[in-house]
Amino acid sequence: MPAKTTNPVLPADLPLFEPTGAATSFPSPSPGHFTVVQVVRYFGCLPCQDWLVELDRLRPQLAAGNADAAAVGGSADYQAQWLQEERGVTMPVYLDPEHAFREAVEMTRPLGWKLANPRGAAAYVRSLRHGYRPQKITKDTVRSPGVVIVDSRRQVVWSHEGARIGDYPDHVVILRALEELTAA
Repeated sequence: MPAKTTNPVLPADLPLFEPTGAATSFPSPSPGHFTVVQVVRYFGCLPCQDWLVELDRLRPQLAAGNADAAAVGGSADYQAQWLQEERGVTMPVYLDPEHAFREAVEMTRPLGWKLANPRGAAAYVRSLRHGYRPQKITKDTVRSPGVVIVDSRRQVVWSHEGARIGDYPDHVVILRALEELTAA
């Protein structure tokens, strides 16, 4: 695993896919703007879905802070489509089967034995209470969850890599980070 740098920069030609299978690349935020990117374990992960839907709901607040939102995950296209079609997610959702985005933002640490963390199980129970239901488990279950904020230079200016299932920061933390970044 490569050593973490202070603020990695996303390559301009970072290959991603839309849930439809169309090839695309990660767009650069416009000057003075940011993109909050949820790095999901996989799109069928219940806590990942729960956090993603709430991030999508916050888009008006993000826009007020000169930011937009996106999600990137290694799999699975039909689960990403389900989020858009059944849960009404409107923010961009990208598939990264080769984990190039994850590597570029330096979130390559596998969860390993932390998959059994009781707080991860509690995150699943919370998501079940919010109406989410289990979906097919994919090979990406061992990936860590995370969030990055990318600036217009494609530089990661804020990040959080989770240490267990459902380990995402509270959305208020993201909004505060954007306030600080905008004020700087």
